[in-house]
Amino acid sequence: MLTDRRGRLSYYWAALLALAVLAAFAVTAPAQQQRESSSGEAGQGAREFKFAVFGDSRPAGQQPYSPVLERLASDIGEVGPDFVIGTGDYIDGSSNQQRQRWEFNQFFAALAPMQRKQAVPVALAPGNHDIMGLRANQDIFRELFRDLYWSFNYGGCHFVILDTEEPNREGRIAGKQLQWLKQDLAAYKDARLTFIAFHRPLFPVDGHVGSSCDAYPEERDALHSLFVQQGVDCVFCGHEHLYNHQKKDGVHYFITGGAGAPLYAKPERGGVYHYLLVEVSETSYRISVRRLEGP
Repeated sequence: MLTDRRGRLSYYWAALLALAVLAAFAVTAPAQQQRESSSGEAGQGAREFKFAVFGDSRPAGQQPYSPVLERLASDIGEVGPDFVIGTGDYIDGSSNQQRQRWEFNQFFAALAPMQRKQAVPVALAPGNHDIMGLRANQDIFRELFRDLYWSFNYGGCHFVILDTEEPNREGRIAGKQLQWLKQDLAAYKDARLTFIAFHRPLFPVDGHVGSSCDAYPEERDALHSLFVQQGVDCVFCGHEHLYNHQKKDGVHYFITGGAGAPLYAKPERGGVYHYLLVEVSETSYRISVRRLEGP
């Protein structure tokens, strides 16, 4: 069962059908040696499982949703992961809350194929288009998805969902959220693997350089140092509509922003529609890029 730190069942939806090509690129890395954990289930129950990660599915005016998102949902449904993580910007967003709700309803409709074979839990980090700097849109996101930042454990691994879109703190993990994060990572430092997801990348490469977490370089560097110190294995972000992988001080950073929004780069620079499939074994994990056909 996928539960958060308070033992609640986490977000529910799912998928079926298929239309995508497995890319030739994959990252394989050994899992940290499992240690006995004093912090609960994260260090226990090690087993094989898989999950998908996607981001930036907003239709950019294509109504009611991007056809790429529907293809993604169909393919994920065929693959049958244990759960799905989102890195933000699922809708175009609006300052009109009635419109905001309508756009999320279309997003849900596009994801319907994901649920045809089995219920697949989904954990979503907010993006800038999902919040638009508005407290009212924050309230809608909480209403639909329960939390803006939180964590959960699965298969002996620890997962953290963060919020880079707090109004007047965009591009930052700060204040109460940062204090919570430090405590959370310390409490679960003995997890077999630790994965983190949020919207704005620490190290952007194209399109949002200067408007991501790099806009606050000292805070960005401190956050990276925290990840290194606490043994974080992978960080998944979106915001830039492309695929990119960097490894810094042992931490793998992925930008996965290819779920339907207009692409930022040429294919050779990561400008492809895609999502990530993460397969975790008892001794390692493998991350593959699954490419999707465009509109």
